[in-house]
Amino acid sequence: MRIAQGAEAILEKEGNTVIKKRIAKSYRLTQIDESLRKFRTKREAKILCKVAIPAPKLLKQTSFDIEMEFIDGKKLSDVLDKDYTLAKQIGELTAKLHNQDIIHGDLTTSNMLLQGKTIFFIDFGLSFFSSKIEDKAVDIHLFKQALESRHHKVYEKALKEFFAGYQLANQHKEIITRFEKVEQRGRYKEKY
Repeated sequence: MRIAQGAEAILEKEGNTVIKKRIAKSYRLTQIDESLRKFRTKREAKILCKVAIPAPKLLKQTSFDIEMEFIDGKKLSDVLDKDYTLAKQIGELTAKLHNQDIIHGDLTTSNMLLQGKTIFFIDFGLSFFSSKIEDKAVDIHLFKQALESRHHKVYEKALKEFFAGYQLANQHKEIITRFEKVEQRGRYKEKY
């Protein structure tokens, strides 16, 4: 049963598993498309195996597909406005992810599920490995933008909670300093 479709993949649920099937792109040369889809599938599977935060467990990987456990939870995008304090846990989990030099790449509450009191990060399709302070700061910047856009009523309180949790990051001060510079670049761009 199809449960979701994005620009890059189709998600199908079979029992207690989810199969993520990367979609062929007809506008790309076949050889380039296959190479890119294989690379992204392999990288996402590798990240799912290494991630030390709640996330779907990888069960199987083929050239273009990933089979993983189904997480039966509510999308955090539907829950955060009712309990903005959950953002502290998001900050803690993001810090743990960054401590592993994993950048999520699409850090939004739509890519998080709440099961009981545990937040699971999902959709590591844009994730990559990086120890760069800049990449970690940009990850936070993208989360801040998504938070402001989707959760404007609780945005300021939730962001404060997020940063309280993110203090667990190994290079917390350096990352926050760079985040502030990334924010300034964003403001500068908006003027033009």
